[in-house]
Order: sequence, then structure tokens, then C-alpha cells
Amino acid sequence: MAEAIKTGNFNTKPRKGYHLRGIYKPLYFVEELIKRSIFDCRSCGQCILSTTGFVCPMRCPKTLRNGPCGGSQDGNCEVDNAKKCVWNEIYEGADELDRVEMLYKFQNPIDIRLHDTSAVVNWVDNRIEGMHLALPGKGNALGQLIKMDIHIIIVRWRKFVHSPKYWQKQESHYLGV
Repeated sequence: MAEAIKTGNFNTKPRKGYHLRGIYKPLYFVEELIKRSIFDCRSCGQCILSTTGFVCPMRCPKTLRNGPCGGSQDGNCEVDNAKKCVWNEIYEGADELDRVEMLYKFQNPIDIRLHDTSAVVNWVDNRIEGMHLALPGKGNALGQLIKMDIHIIIVRWRKFVHSPKYWQKQESHYLGV
């Protein structure tokens, strides 16, 4: 991917013909439906949910993908003090899943050409790095997946019960646009 960015030879259409076979649009629709409803996904097309404790870092008003801005206080967002800092949520989620070391991995900047495209198709086409669902050395892969599912259900319930504390507005709401 880095080579494609350097050379400018980067195509945002699926290379394997998924868009021609009528698979791409239904796959994108299902992916977005699930990710938006469960993770409040922002459709960047470069999903790192499995790296960030299943919290979308693009929910951050500053859209930071590699860590907090440093302006948060007492775990609350610098932009809106009534909301929890997204990176605080990310660390809690990664800690509960025993995946904190994944947060130290540098994430490439967002390529806006991939916005509103399927992250799954982008991953299959090698446009983005793989999604890290089961990590080596962390136990049985099936056990890891079950632990992730339980974590997602618990977090989703917590966010449903205390929704104003968690859900961030879209960035345009903060900018007065």
C-alpha cells in the first residue's frame, strides 16, 4: 500500500471484480449497517476497529487515529467536556481485550479517496492492512473471537444505557458548519 501511495498508482475500485458481480454494493450496505449501528462507524474505508478495542477512532472530533490529542481532562473530550474522550474508550476496550500493545502500532494517515468504500473489500484487495481479529500468542483463536463478541455486547449495552456520555456528534457539528 505504501508503494501505491508513493507512486500515485492507487485505484479505489475493487480490483477483483466485486463491483461487476453485484457483490460490492450489498456487501458495503451490510458492512455499513452493522458497523454504524454497533460501533458508530464513520466509513473511512480503512477500518482499524480490531486494533482500537472496537471503538471507531474517527469519532474523535479531531479524527485522530494514533492516540489522544492530550487536551482531554478527567477522561472527557477537550472539544465537548460532557462526552467521554474516544481515546479513553479505546484504551479501556483494548485493555479489557488484552490488546493494548496494538495501540502502539502506527496507523497510516487516512486516504480520503477510500472514504465511503468497503473496508472488507479494501482489505481483500490489499489496499489496507489486515484486520487483526485473532492475535498469535493470545490463546485459541475461537476463544479470542468469543471474548470479543462478549466485549462488544457488554460495551454496546453500556453505551445504550448511558448514550449521551458516549456518542460524539459528527465533526461538522463542532466546526459550526
